[in-house]
Amino acid sequence: MQSKNSIPKLFILMFTFSISMISFIKHKNIFFVLTLAAIAAAVAAISVWGLRPGIEFTGGSLTIVEYHDARPETGAIREKVQSLGLADASVYAVEEKGAAIRTENLSAQRREALLAALKETGEFEEKSFESIGPMVGRELTGKMSLLVLVSLLAMLLYIAVAFRNIPGQIGAWQFGAASFLILCHDILIPLGIFAALGAFWGVQITIPVITALLIVVGYAINNVIVVYDRARENLLRDRRADFAENANRAINQTLSRQINTSLATLLPVFAIYFLGGESLKYFSLALILGVAVGTYSSVFLSAQILVLWRQIKARRQNV
Repeated sequence: MQSKNSIPKLFILMFTFSISMISFIKHKNIFFVLTLAAIAAAVAAISVWGLRPGIEFTGGSLTIVEYHDARPETGAIREKVQSLGLADASVYAVEEKGAAIRTENLSAQRREALLAALKETGEFEEKSFESIGPMVGRELTGKMSLLVLVSLLAMLLYIAVAFRNIPGQIGAWQFGAASFLILCHDILIPLGIFAALGAFWGVQITIPVITALLIVVGYAINNVIVVYDRARENLLRDRRADFAENANRAINQTLSRQINTSLATLLPVFAIYFLGGESLKYFSLALILGVAVGTYSSVFLSAQILVLWRQIKARRQNV
């Protein structure tokens, strides 16, 4: 019995040892090239296709209906809606028999035409109808932009204060600047993917998607702070040690935590994506993309940027 129990422990010890030997800093240039390629692709996607804002930002109408019998396929409902000239309409399943139709602002006459077209798909009851004017959409856009900006500035201020007592090898503002670059990366990549999804499948940037991206900002900065905090502890223990070695040790010391946290986060989010219905599909997709990209940046970019910064500074001092 004792020998059988020792087998899993042996594998755990081997796994832990193998992780501690990974040289993340040594191969930082490879990670930088991959990252720059991904950023270039995201910027190209946003520049060429742009983002498709939802009616919350542009203004529009939302019609929710509930069918008496089984709900038709959303594709069939979408075809009927688009036959009225509403090319940008979006159709989402709501609960078991309901459907939500997002369109441009509808006059009373066009609303009646929409309901008449929907009756061809089956008997239903209109549960609600609401419109958001363009002024409300612009106001909401301004508030969301301000919210994102305030969130970023607050996090950078926290990092600058939290890492102010670092030994002289690197300053607190450099931790903050590196964190800002990482946050830009973690938001830009999902936005590039959503730009491509909007161009080919009509996916829109809605308030739930923006909310998910704000959650991603908090998640990503938390992962980065975990690595930076461990690097700070290593520097305080041994102030004469090479900064690159300390940074690499910090990544390895937090790697299992990063992987476990990300997997624990992704499992329920994947459940929401596959089982949560159409209304939560792109909210959960934004979370999945953000968590994946945030985990990548915390492991392969966070400490590497600081090491590169340190190396450039040392070369200038030696010139």
